[in-house]
Amino acid sequence: MTEETIIHRRRAAEAARAYLSGELSWDQFMDLFAKSEDDLVGDLVTLVEHEPKRGGFLGVDEKRWVQYQAQLSSAIAALES
Repeated sequence: MTEETIIHRRRAAEAARAYLSGELSWDQFMDLFAKSEDDLVGDLVTLVEHEPKRGGFLGVDEKRWVQYQAQLSSAIAALES
């Protein structure tokens, strides 16, 4: 793996954390990483892009929300390792 790939993955992980904390908008995250050719970054983008609505009408139940959050955390961790 090249140094460039490592840096790109770490930036994607940092951006995902910023998105989750509200410091980065969905549009900003997508502008930065939606066209990435890296498979791991692509997996993260797909998760962010298809973030389910939590609860309520047409939203997912708590069990599925927790599963989604676990997938998202795993994707971020994979980019950081």
